[in-house]
Amino acid sequence: MHKTFESTGGARVGWVNATWPLAKLSATPEAIRLSIGFLGDYIFTPDRVVAVTRCGTISLFGQGIQIHHCNADCPERVIFWCLGSPDTLLARIRDAGFQPQAPSSAMPSRSGMAFRWQTVIVALLVWNSLFLLDLVSGRKFTAIPGPFFLLALGLMAVATLAALSVPAFQRIVLKPDRRVGEIRPLLHLLLIVSTLMLVVMTVINFA
Repeated sequence: MHKTFESTGGARVGWVNATWPLAKLSATPEAIRLSIGFLGDYIFTPDRVVAVTRCGTISLFGQGIQIHHCNADCPERVIFWCLGSPDTLLARIRDAGFQPQAPSSAMPSRSGMAFRWQTVIVALLVWNSLFLLDLVSGRKFTAIPGPFFLLALGLMAVATLAALSVPAFQRIVLKPDRRVGEIRPLLHLLLIVSTLMLVVMTVINFA
């Protein structure tokens, strides 16, 4: 009889790293589930997994397992960092009854980042221009944040939210045939950071 197990550690999904103990990995014959605090759950069924392999170095905090999957609506790199031996973790996954079934040919072909390069350039231009406007208005980097800095944070939060939930905006910022799920962890992180900074900086600015 297969036994379900759960392991606590860290994780990397796409460009976003979550340190120990923010991630939990569990396995059953039906699926591997990776739960990462503010990033949510990632569930991989056997027919969507090509292989589960060890990765990283021999250091205590730099080793783990990588889930090689064929889910196009998920970041390509999905890693679970563990404190113990990756080989032991792989053995526990096998003991739980999980067996990858997807062929390697099913893995989607991805080239470069999912964003259009025009999107990145426009975002950088707008961000830097708003900072410069605060400087032109006589403020210094060490001064209380100005209105244009607050506007930059607000625009980042709104744009990130739109990229997560508005299909028309997703078509503008993403390359053809790329999916928002590939960058969802990064967008969630940007939304959290920009919103928190906006709230804190607004309080400082008007206190």
